[in-house]
Amino acid sequence: MKRLLFSYVIIITVVALIGLGGAYFQSYLERTAAELTMELAKVKDRVEEGEWGESKEAFLSFNKKWERVRNKWAMFTDHFEIDNIEMKLVRSREFIEAKDGVNAAVELSEAIMLLEHIPERERLTLQNIF
Repeated sequence: MKRLLFSYVIIITVVALIGLGGAYFQSYLERTAAELTMELAKVKDRVEEGEWGESKEAFLSFNKKWERVRNKWAMFTDHFEIDNIEMKLVRSREFIEAKDGVNAAVELSEAIMLLEHIPERERLTLQNIF
């Protein structure tokens, strides 16, 4: 009887740890996505205002944060989504370098949308399960 009770305690503990870990990761994902989205929106604002020096600086600042977060996200999220963001960022950087405000703003908007989409996609819901 004690052995059976011990097994139940172990199973409940493991399930609780998985649930808590998932909740923590979801919180981290939402928090970092919001921070990155705000940073990228600042870059987009600078691009739309035609402030190319400031937009390059803001993009470099964003890119440093993205590099740290990307490595952590890669452990838990779909690499296809991260690759899509990477492509948008590379294109954005090139358009900023070329001082092409329209195309840079489009690519930045798409990158922002992808960043906002990842927490929704990774959230545990019935729709995501089935």
